[in-house]
Amino acid sequence: MPATYSLSGKTILLSGATGQVGTALAKALVSTGTQVAAAVRKRWQVEPVEKILAGAKHLVGLVAATDSEAAAGLVKGAEDSLGPIDAFISVAGAFQFAAAGEDKAPDTYQLLEANFLSVVTLARALIGPMRRRQAGNLVFTGASAVGSAAPGIPGMSSYLASKAALHAWACCVHEELKTQGVRVVVITPGVIDTHSNRTAMPDADHASWLPIPAVVDTLLAAAAGERGYEGPLFDLPAQG
Repeated sequence: MPATYSLSGKTILLSGATGQVGTALAKALVSTGTQVAAAVRKRWQVEPVEKILAGAKHLVGLVAATDSEAAAGLVKGAEDSLGPIDAFISVAGAFQFAAAGEDKAPDTYQLLEANFLSVVTLARALIGPMRRRQAGNLVFTGASAVGSAAPGIPGMSSYLASKAALHAWACCVHEELKTQGVRVVVITPGVIDTHSNRTAMPDADHASWLPIPAVVDTLLAAAAGERGYEGPLFDLPAQG
């Protein structure tokens, strides 16, 4: 991992540590000497995330997607035990295909919950403390296909709508906070080369997919406040 990222000794709030990208990101944070507060949405996720973060000073808290009280409690607990939170990195999310007219309302809500509501609930708890300190980085993971008239793969309407909500929210918050020392960045990658994506799209051209280390590297740079990541949207182009 690049040594220029000044994350050693910093405190990072992380969500999404149970996925492939999130696990790689959590391990990278541990290796850089970062203190990590991790939010999980399901009780069974606590133990595996604890194991991933065992090499660092850390705190793991259970925060349901719309539980603002739990989010505020995790932020306060993290700042009391680890110090002020310097950045929030969210790689939390969900993905599924559903043809138009065949998508189910509960599935659409689950996508909205995972890709938008859970992220905003945690970010909301952090904005006040960061605004008071006039410092902090909020880093989210969006999707490059948002806004495209032809995203290339049918059945992505609900998924992209949930990511579009995150993009719009982040852009508005960026405008509110950009003069107050708080940076808002949405990394918008194309398809990431994960096991789940390969399973979902076995016939796709994997050569252009983004490797996980490239995504993790970009997220770390944004969280560290590196130049060039001023936001609100930062496109992560496909490979090759």
